[in-house]
Amino acid sequence: MPQEQDGRRVGPEELIQRGLIARRYYVDGRTRVQIADEFGLSRFKVARMLEDAVSSGMVEITVHAPESIDIELSRALKDTFDLRMAFAVRTITGGEGELWDAVGRVTADLLTEIVTPSDVLGVDCGRTLARMTTHLDSIAACDVVQLTGMAGEIGSNSAELVRRITALGGGRAWSMYAPLVVSDAQTCAALRSSRGIQETLSHHRSVTKAVVSIGAWKPGLSQVYDLLAPGEARQWADHGVVAESCALMLDRDGRRIHGLDDRRMGVSEESLRSIDHVIAIAAGESKRDAVLAVLKSGLVSSLIIDANTAASLVR
Repeated sequence: MPQEQDGRRVGPEELIQRGLIARRYYVDGRTRVQIADEFGLSRFKVARMLEDAVSSGMVEITVHAPESIDIELSRALKDTFDLRMAFAVRTITGGEGELWDAVGRVTADLLTEIVTPSDVLGVDCGRTLARMTTHLDSIAACDVVQLTGMAGEIGSNSAELVRRITALGGGRAWSMYAPLVVSDAQTCAALRSSRGIQETLSHHRSVTKAVVSIGAWKPGLSQVYDLLAPGEARQWADHGVVAESCALMLDRDGRRIHGLDDRRMGVSEESLRSIDHVIAIAAGESKRDAVLAVLKSGLVSSLIIDANTAASLVR
């Protein structure tokens, strides 16, 4: 039966020709020039018929998004915060372990994609980063540098993560066998003066890509918070701390709050800012305000986060 399009009736002959042309182009992969020659039409007529095939519904084009990534939300996150890369990771239930695993998997895939043998990769510590290493099947043979001292559960501290990555890729490891937060400034200075730690600290200036975690200033949501005595942690909260990354404390506007600098073992703010590409990862809506503070700080250039938290950031 004839159909109507743009106010005119389209007969069966034109419909058949349109269908054949659409099949040649979308299924057989022929060019518009080849189709024009075959059917004795101009290239412009072929282009118009292909447009009509789509607008009439004869041809339906479906873009299948990656199963684990929300494309539109990722783009909104990237544009809103002027990021180099942004990934909003979907999960099914939103359970804590599922969030860590999903964000960790996407982080592993991204590092496999973008890290080259000429890079020097800096690595922070954290549970989501630990999950990342379990999904890492391959990585370029780059040097890997520990950005922060050790904290957290066995298997998720930064020294162990560096060991796992270099065992997989075959690059050199620059480790720092010291706690993330030291009890006093004198002990911290003594540790920093040791040869091995000095070598690792000196390599922070060579890092070209880094992956860091975001901690919210609440119990169980920041390894730095959990390392401090409860009274001291609350004191820093009273001073406005809402977030930390690499043990660099931040207020809700992304401004640095100094105070642990003479007790922390880790990359300096200056060195972190000089790294070409810093990828921050976080999982869970309880970290929303902390993520926002880190984004405002300008310390990071890319973000991998669960989709629910991403949506709350771009509303």
